[in-house]
Amino acid sequence: MGWYDCYDFDEGKFTQTDTKTKELWHVMKDGGRFVVCSWEKQEDVSWMEEEMIRHFPAIMELPEYLDRRPIGMAYEKPGGYEIIFQEAGFREIEIIREEMTFVSTDEEEWWQMMLRVGWQSLTESIENSGAGELQRVKQAILNDLQRYKRADGIHFQKIAFYVRGEK
Repeated sequence: MGWYDCYDFDEGKFTQTDTKTKELWHVMKDGGRFVVCSWEKQEDVSWMEEEMIRHFPAIMELPEYLDRRPIGMAYEKPGGYEIIFQEAGFREIEIIREEMTFVSTDEEEWWQMMLRVGWQSLTESIENSGAGELQRVKQAILNDLQRYKRADGIHFQKIAFYVRGEK
């Protein structure tokens, strides 16, 4: 459940009436708490986008890519949720950040995860662009990925945030 339909996280303002938070407020007991969680930073997803542009610059001409850019990224920001919570009447609003290292056991596991977070359809477009093109791009990305490889796997940092408010 997101708030994109009523709140612009880049501009920091409501684009239409927020009915979700008002309904949550309405059904909660006094003293009840509501928590929202999302990604603030996804090093792996950002890196994948940079690599894809570097090794397949034609991606910048694909409407499918341009419409969904950046792929797999959360657009929410903790400050936006703080405003949403305040407008609904929540109090004692708290923002908590947690940085984590995510480890994929090997390159193929990492690649499959990237496909699941949004790159599947675009890799299919690359595959359709020419014989062996996807394999070339994948191999170039996996070669560059070696700088993130440790003895136990591929390491990337992510930061999650939690915004909590009390009725």
